[in-house]
Amino acid sequence: MNKRRLAKRSQSEVIGVVIIVIILVIAGVFMLTQRLKDKDSQKDTFVDPKLAQSFLNALMNTKTEKNVMVSDIIKDCYSNRNDLCGSTSTSDCCSYAYATMKNAVEATLGEWDKSYRLSVTRGSENQRIEDIFTPGCNKFSEKEQPGFYYIPPPPPIIVRLDICKD
Repeated sequence: MNKRRLAKRSQSEVIGVVIIVIILVIAGVFMLTQRLKDKDSQKDTFVDPKLAQSFLNALMNTKTEKNVMVSDIIKDCYSNRNDLCGSTSTSDCCSYAYATMKNAVEATLGEWDKSYRLSVTRGSENQRIEDIFTPGCNKFSEKEQPGFYYIPPPPPIIVRLDICKD
């Protein structure tokens, strides 16, 4: 009888060990598949809520090849003086500001595959500098926190940058 009890007990222990091994194998496979899954890179999932504001601050305080800050060129565009861009009829501060800002956003946000909309307005005046935007980003698109840059005197010139969510 002892042999039978011993044999049954041995079988129960073996079955218990097999069940534990199966559970460990299933858990290991689950953990391994989770680790090997394609994960979005941290760069893609990270969204800086102040990206638009930081970008605008840097852009507006950047000096151009004419050694003039972008914010001063925009101010000159709205003043109709064109002192900073030259007195010739081919020198236009508005088109120069537009080209400078367009190059900057395309070289940065465009390279990062970010959709954006950059607009410059002053009070209720008609817009002098054309909006700069990517085709998928319009007034009704879902956006991140916008960035604003105010250029005095009253009424202030408002430069707004919206970065659209993809």
